[in-house]
Amino acid sequence: MTHLFTSLLALVLIGSVAERSAAQSADSSRRKPSPYAIGLQLGTTGAGIQLARVISTDARLTGRVGVSYFAYNRAFKVNAGDGKLHITPDVVMGIALASVKWHPFQRNQLFLTAGAGYTWRPDVKASVVAEGDVKFGGMQISEENVGTVNAALRWNHVLGYAGFGYGRSTPIRRLGFAVELGTYYLGSPNVDLQYTGFLETTTIDEQIPIIENNLKSYRFLPSLQFLITYRL
Repeated sequence: MTHLFTSLLALVLIGSVAERSAAQSADSSRRKPSPYAIGLQLGTTGAGIQLARVISTDARLTGRVGVSYFAYNRAFKVNAGDGKLHITPDVVMGIALASVKWHPFQRNQLFLTAGAGYTWRPDVKASVVAEGDVKFGGMQISEENVGTVNAALRWNHVLGYAGFGYGRSTPIRRLGFAVELGTYYLGSPNVDLQYTGFLETTTIDEQIPIIENNLKSYRFLPSLQFLITYRL
């Protein structure tokens, strides 16, 4: 009888310890946030998604990878004398970015960030055709002689990025909000010009180096992003 009582007491004690250990483990997991979070962003470079992970024990350093996308190709018309010019832009902005966020102050959500990205369409294109006779600098040109013009500005595929903002990439609660202002470094643009018609009779090809020199300050792409994060 004594052995049976001792065995039952031991089982009760083991069960109590196991239950307490499970409760403490569950309570600890509730107090300690997950190091991972997923975010949806919307801003000047389009819509995107990113994955973040805390990479330091004090939660002040976070690594991120993400992608954003924006496209615009709606045609519009411009009056040119008695006729019109049909302009069709072809703008695609797709950026894959890897970056690191650093919170310089322990209890402040202000952060600095830097990283590098890749874009598979580092250009802005536009095509131009005429409708009716048009005027350029007082010169009347028939629709047939205007021809077509296809122009493009091209930058580097690999981009640099730096910025700052406010908000956590991995929120303490399930949902969080952040805002980020930064800029991409694109490099100096190159001009690509293809045409038919009256431009073939001009010396515009000789002016392309001058145009590129005048555009060399367009090396930066500002970025303003609003981000909603969800802790995994």
